[in-house]
Amino acid sequence: MKTIAISLQKGGTGKTSLAVTLAAELSTYGDTVLIDADPQGNASAWIGTQALKAELAGVLLKKYALDNAVIKTQTQGLSLLPSAGLDGQLKVFVEQMASAEPFCMQDIISELAGFNYKYAVIDLSPSFGTFEREALTASDEVITPIMPDPFCVDGIEIFSANIIDARQKMHTDKPLYSKIVINALDNRIKQHSQIVSDMKDKAKGLKLYLIPVDQVFRRSQTTHQTIQSTGNAKAETLETIKILARDLTEAFK
Repeated sequence: MKTIAISLQKGGTGKTSLAVTLAAELSTYGDTVLIDADPQGNASAWIGTQALKAELAGVLLKKYALDNAVIKTQTQGLSLLPSAGLDGQLKVFVEQMASAEPFCMQDIISELAGFNYKYAVIDLSPSFGTFEREALTASDEVITPIMPDPFCVDGIEIFSANIIDARQKMHTDKPLYSKIVINALDNRIKQHSQIVSDMKDKAKGLKLYLIPVDQVFRRSQTTHQTIQSTGNAKAETLETIKILARDLTEAFK
C-alpha cells in the first residue's frame, strides 16, 4: 500500500480539498482509504455518508478495532477512516497522548495495508507536532498544497526544513517530497503568474501541479460529493488531478 500525506503548516491552502479529490481519483486505480487525521474532521463531514459509530481517535485510544471505524463512501473503491470533528477526541489525543505513542500512525497504516488497500491518503492539520511528524514519516510521500500568495515560497522552505528534521528525528528517509499543488490559480492575475514563475525558479526538484480557481470544490462540499461526481468541475481541474494521480501510481509500480 502506498501512503500519501497532504500537509503544510498553514491553514486555508486547500489540504482537505486536495486530499478528498486525490483519494477519489486514486480509487480508480485500486481500493483507496482516506484517513482524516485533522481534528476538525472536514474530510469526514464532506464525504462521510452516515452517522459515525467509531473514529480514528477511538482506534488510537484502543477503544475499538480499526475495521469497526473504516466506512464506505459513495465513491466506488473509496473508504474513509473518519474523525468526528468538534465532537471527537482526536484533538485530545494529539495534544495529550501522541508523544507517548511515537509510532501510532505507522501501526494504523500497517494494519490498513492488511485490508488490501492499494493507496492511502492522509489529510493532516496545519500543525507540525509529534502526531503530524509521525504521520508524515509513516507515509511514503507528502504533497503540499499552497495558494498563490507572496508568502508561499517562504512556506515551502519552512516545510522542507521541517521534513528534513522529521526524517532525522525518526531515523528514516520517508516521506519523499517532490510535488507541490498550487490551488486557486487565476492566470488573469499578474501576481499569480509571477508566483508560479518564482516557484519554478526556487523550488528546484519539486514538480508543480496547477489547479485553477474552481467553484466546484465549495459546491461539492455542500452536496457531500467528490468533484468528479458533480459533473461541474473545470476540465483543467480534472486533468491536473488525473495527471497527479497518474504520476503517483506510475511511481508506485
